[in-house]
Amino acid sequence: MERVLVVANGAWPEGFDLEHEIEKYAAVVALDGAANRLAQSGWFPDVVLGDFDSIDEEVLNQCKAAQVNIVATPNQERSDISKGLEWVHTTYPDSSVYIVGVEIGRYDHHLAAYSALFECDSLATIILDGWEAFRVSSTPRNIRTNPDKSVSLIPFGTVTGVHLKGCQYALQSETLTTGTRGISNKATESTITASVETGHLLLLIER
Repeated sequence: MERVLVVANGAWPEGFDLEHEIEKYAAVVALDGAANRLAQSGWFPDVVLGDFDSIDEEVLNQCKAAQVNIVATPNQERSDISKGLEWVHTTYPDSSVYIVGVEIGRYDHHLAAYSALFECDSLATIILDGWEAFRVSSTPRNIRTNPDKSVSLIPFGTVTGVHLKGCQYALQSETLTTGTRGISNKATESTITASVETGHLLLLIER
């Protein structure tokens, strides 16, 4: 399965080296001003997507000259990550999607990145400093890890039929609601499995 990297206009995870990572991805999609940092690093993305309110005009012109695919998404009522995920899932429907660049000073943008996973029914993985985050769906997801790594479940509203295997505190058809239950679990096996029947559930796992 091909991989697609979505680069948002925030700080990259510590230790994330695009020069060594880029070969893993079939396409790199820069969300608006994220193209500025890529250009400064000597890279042009395959796609620049957004309403173009934060990309430097010179960088945009350079991308056009380099025949980068320019996708205008002027809708101001959705975030660039939400619009980017929708476009990527339509254009690369069978791909595994990874997101970097969500860790920035504005906490509303950080939280909105998680909400975009639910808004787009996306199984994309958000790569964070030392962690990964993704939406838990009704299809059981196997996550490779190491024993003793931290695992946290964060429900957005009421979530039913929660299943979690391979952790210190396993769950079987549990109901979780907005709150702190589900925080600071621990992996006990090299693979954990998570699924949910209804509702929005975020899983964060220590890398």
